Amino acid sequence: MNKPTDSKLVFIKFGRGISYLVYAFTIVACIFLALAFFLLLFGANMDTPFVRFIYGGALEFMQPFREIFPVKQFGSNSYFSPGILFAIIIYLLIAAGVNALIVFITNKMYLHQAELEKAVKANERKK
Repeated sequence: MNKPTDSKLVFIKFGRGISYLVYAFTIVACIFLALAFFLLLFGANMDTPFVRFIYGGALEFMQPFREIFPVKQFGSNSYFSPGILFAIIIYLLIAAGVNALIVFITNKMYLHQAELEKAVKANERKK
């Protein structure tokens, strides 16, 4: 049996899909930033393609947080960047909020699907 659907259910599913995209974006941001943080901290070689790739990705995610905190140098090529840690915390908070939104939307979707199925069964009994 096909599940009943309506425009409200389609809208709920669309909102849920958008929420998953935002959630994925924040998780990818955290991964790039965490890798960049440790590569900076341990003085990774900037000439390797992997390090350049990670720094390039992290640079894009760091744009809103650039120059909030000064970077501290430890030795010849090791750096501690509290700005990256701050960005990771903010992205994780956003991810937690979006996760809560996904749970809320999913619950609404299941409740609405149950209401639709109940209405279809009530209509079938009337016939």
